[in-house]
Amino acid sequence: MAHSPLRRGPKPVAIQLVTDERDALERILRTATATQRDVLRASIVLLAAEGHANSAIAEMLGVEENTVGKWRRRFAKRRVAGLRDEPRSGRPPKFTPRQKTRVLKKATQRPRDYGVPFSHWDAASLSRLAVEAGITKSIHPTTVWRWLNEADLKPHRVQYWLRSEDPDFEEKSQDVIRVYLAARSQAKRGIATFSIDEKTSIQARERVRPDLPVIRGVPQRIEHEYKRHGTLCLTAGLNVATGEVQGLLTPDRPAPVFAGFLEDLIASVPDARKIHIVADNLNTHLHHDACEVVAAASDVTYDPDRYKTMPLRGKFLTSARHRVVFHFTPKHASWLNQIEIWFSVLARKLLNRESFPSLRALRAAIRRFISYYNRHLAHPYRWTYTGTPCRA
Repeated sequence: MAHSPLRRGPKPVAIQLVTDERDALERILRTATATQRDVLRASIVLLAAEGHANSAIAEMLGVEENTVGKWRRRFAKRRVAGLRDEPRSGRPPKFTPRQKTRVLKKATQRPRDYGVPFSHWDAASLSRLAVEAGITKSIHPTTVWRWLNEADLKPHRVQYWLRSEDPDFEEKSQDVIRVYLAARSQAKRGIATFSIDEKTSIQARERVRPDLPVIRGVPQRIEHEYKRHGTLCLTAGLNVATGEVQGLLTPDRPAPVFAGFLEDLIASVPDARKIHIVADNLNTHLHHDACEVVAAASDVTYDPDRYKTMPLRGKFLTSARHRVVFHFTPKHASWLNQIEIWFSVLARKLLNRESFPSLRALRAAIRRFISYYNRHLAHPYRWTYTGTPCRA
């Protein structure tokens, strides 16, 4: 008896991806927070673009062939947008877009403007305000919280910032940036570049009980209570071209301490025909003592009576005619000082979690850290900030 030939269905639609589409789909696969359904749909389309049949894709992904065909057709018709779920029918929304917008607007305003003695909003207070303001007769805090999440508004969080209102911000910042970007090439020409500052009030904290070690599933546990054995000040200089650090530990930071450190820093590069120093506007950095060190290293005379004010001393220190030239960051912009990056490394890798039974132990630990850092970790920072052309 002759068998009838197998019936074949329609040929699956061919999938060809442009670069942006492939990037978008592969990004879904790499994203740890992507949902399983989004990963499945992206995988179907990528395999289809490789020329696999629906049956083969279904077997590889462990799904029904109809599922593969559905998302293949959806993508072919509407591209990446077709992989999103379509709106489902259900009960009509309880709140209008205008009501939602009014609540979110109030979330961006201060609670005290509405007679609420809070520093910031929470969902319960906003839902209460929505009722009192006549926006709605009732609304649950969970709904308000969901609206805040959808709008990416986080009134419960705060981030400190400090705006520089220095009228010469652009000029000073560009000067510092030019020094950073030229440091490595200048070093080959015998010109040294340092970033210097002080990290004050480094506490010698000794925890009253020993730490508990890291075990599987449990991070290291550190005793909250501690004894305080005093503080130290670290004056440090970062060689911008190499990343190596020099430091001086003292009880405090008077002008003679900074001047002495500056003198040692200059002496560390005796063959440098010019030395650039990036520093902030701390009064000790503009003191007569610092000016005298610069004058001696630059072989020029310094008359304190001619430079009685800080602005005048600033002009002396920034003179390009000197062998040692200061470059001051704008006011309230010490984040432009590269040594601050290294201070954060010191804090994260040593100070924040270590226990120090005495000032001597703290001093020894910081010295060991600097030595180890210079041997194994020192490297020039890759400076990426080049200015703010769109500043408000």
